[in-house]
Amino acid sequence: MALLDREKRLKFLNLGERDAQLLRALRPLFEQRAAAVVDAFSARLLAFPETAQIVRDRTTMERLKALHLAYLLRITEGAFDDEYFAGRRRMGQTYERVGLAPRLFLIAFSFYFELLTPLIREFLHNDATHCHETVIAFEKTLMLDVSLAMDAYIASDRYRHLQQLESIVNDSADVIFLLDGEKRFRTWNRAAEHIFGWKAEEMLGKPVTEIIPPEVLKTGELERIDHEIAQHGHYQFETARMARDGRRVPVELTLSLMRDQQGHAMGCSVILRDITERKRLEESKLQSERLAVIGTMSAKLAHEIRNPLSSVLLNLDLVRDELASLGKAGGHSPAELHALIRTMDAEVRRIERVTADYLKFARLPKPQRERVSLNELLVNGLAFMQSLFDSAGVKLQTEFDPYLPPIRADESQVWQAVLNVIRNAVEAMPNGGTLTLQTFRSDAGNVVQITDTGHGMTPEQRQKLFKPFFTTKTGGTGLGLPLTQQIITEHGGRIECESVAGKGTTFTIHLPQSTDT
Repeated sequence: MALLDREKRLKFLNLGERDAQLLRALRPLFEQRAAAVVDAFSARLLAFPETAQIVRDRTTMERLKALHLAYLLRITEGAFDDEYFAGRRRMGQTYERVGLAPRLFLIAFSFYFELLTPLIREFLHNDATHCHETVIAFEKTLMLDVSLAMDAYIASDRYRHLQQLESIVNDSADVIFLLDGEKRFRTWNRAAEHIFGWKAEEMLGKPVTEIIPPEVLKTGELERIDHEIAQHGHYQFETARMARDGRRVPVELTLSLMRDQQGHAMGCSVILRDITERKRLEESKLQSERLAVIGTMSAKLAHEIRNPLSSVLLNLDLVRDELASLGKAGGHSPAELHALIRTMDAEVRRIERVTADYLKFARLPKPQRERVSLNELLVNGLAFMQSLFDSAGVKLQTEFDPYLPPIRADESQVWQAVLNVIRNAVEAMPNGGTLTLQTFRSDAGNVVQITDTGHGMTPEQRQKLFKPFFTTKTGGTGLGLPLTQQIITEHGGRIECESVAGKGTTFTIHLPQSTDT
């Protein structure tokens, strides 16, 4: 069987006696230059972190050089017998045992071809035909050697396990990568490419700081990781990492120390999970709970305030009447007292408006759904607001999709949600501007987009936008947009905001279309 295999391989490569003669003629060249070639080859291998870990000590490197020097000189014997085949397979077994990846093993043979071919051409420069035939013979020999050495990988359980592990890692929904002792990437799977935007070839060999936001680095996170890994061998925590486009991605990290066969630390493995959606759901749940508590408190507070307010307003009216009577009797009007009462009246009525907002927020009724045309709802509602737009110097533009399908919704609540956004937009343009309303369809349903050319918001303001009581307006309650979000959410939709400080803001409301036939 071994003889048949040898003959098949030699026949496939067309490697025969003529090639053997050409290789034997290279003996003087290889005896003179092979040592320098092996030194150059070894230096190139050390450029790979994986190889550097394997041949870290001087003794191992010297043995490696001796093995390769013997290998090159063996080629020039031109004897492709059973002993040659067995030697090449043993070479593959040696590299497989020490953990050299097949990819690097193949690269090693390409290095030899790259390094020795120019020397062969220089050695045989006087005979172009002879030179070409010799280079071909050397190339065929390297191809034979690669196939024999790779047999060791293909036949080994280790290789099969590595193949399975590589498949698991690459197909994982989580980011999985290895860091060497210098915290540089040794692997980078497909999930990492998807989440962060960099390809593997762009990240291998790069430091882990490439994906750590500068503000996180300043907290001493790397030092804390080192401490935990040294103490326990592993560490799990939540943090943020940075994508190629600058986005901060909330992640859960699990790091584990890696050791070589001698027990020496050689880096760590990292499993990274994108928890953006989980954080969004947690925030949504927290906000819902917060809104529920606020709603209960608001109803109680508004009830407790409303009755005393009514009494105060009634008494202010009585005092005003009394002052008017005194003024008639005395022939003059106490102007200062009237001004004070007007101020008190205005402030009390302001409290009354705030109380009304709280009650509206707390007592939002369950939506009474019916088929609604978004376009008609907007056209009818905007018609009553034209005087507001005119007085504010706001130009209204509309772009409504005429084929927009109906939705099932509470018409008054949806208009209230849109109205809150429109009022905010007008107030964001104190010197006038353009307000644009658009409707269009998306895969999820119908979309209403409201864009203003106002002063916009900072990223910090935008993050707090839907939190109760947050407001950028003097005298605002901070309940308008949370109420809007609550209405949209209860209709099975969502609201998003994009804003650039100094340029304007766009609110996008997504609502599911009606499933009625």
